[in-house]
Amino acid sequence: MIRSWARAGAVVGSLRSAFEAVMFPWSCVLCGVDGAPGAFCPGCLDALWDRAVKAGASVCPRCALPAGPHANFRRGCGVCRGRPLGFDAAVALGPYEGTLRELCLRLKHRRNAWLAPPLCDLWAGTRLDAIDRMALPTDAWVVPVPLHWRRHYGRGYNQAEALARELARRLDRSFHAPLRRVIHAPKLATLSAPARARVLREAFRARESSAIRGRTVLLVDDVLTTGATCGAAARALKRAGAKKVVVAVMARTDRAWT
Repeated sequence: MIRSWARAGAVVGSLRSAFEAVMFPWSCVLCGVDGAPGAFCPGCLDALWDRAVKAGASVCPRCALPAGPHANFRRGCGVCRGRPLGFDAAVALGPYEGTLRELCLRLKHRRNAWLAPPLCDLWAGTRLDAIDRMALPTDAWVVPVPLHWRRHYGRGYNQAEALARELARRLDRSFHAPLRRVIHAPKLATLSAPARARVLREAFRARESSAIRGRTVLLVDDVLTTGATCGAAARALKRAGAKKVVVAVMARTDRAWT
């Protein structure tokens, strides 16, 4: 019942944000200039686009960490090669710094759920090469990393779900939510990668059904840090029958397995 109320609250909040966006003039969320055609003014949008394109020029296709222009990505980069990640590939819009970090932090609050569409526009528009490399089947599922119901209730919505719904629309794939988070873990920001992995090992469950068997899943979250959360969620999806799991995030930190 609590989870149902939380979902209803998220829907109402999103509708209210959409109404306000239509009724009141836009101002750029980054520089504040009035009269922006959308969430960003042309100057800020161009800067975000350029940074995203540059960020995608040399990154590991397996874990999405940035690397040098001549890095060897055979079986991953020097950091992730030989490490079991749980997922098969990862694509990020850019590094978790500057304006992208600011936007990801804003997106964690329900009142800023309206930022999901412009961020997904950027992701889909600047990651065409990565999408082609994924060879994402037309029957692939787009699945958000879920919050535990307690955190969902406290926050009012799940930013990963908002992003996943928008990416599903832009990629013309179907949205599904077969995952549940069954362990309410403490905040992970201060934990090392091994500690995160231990806490999250059995944190997720996926509904087993014939529908998910053999599927490719695009697993969506806002930020990828050590990969422990997405790895645990991906393993749960594979136990339920998924064939391949690709992670899509807005931002990638430079913190990996330390």
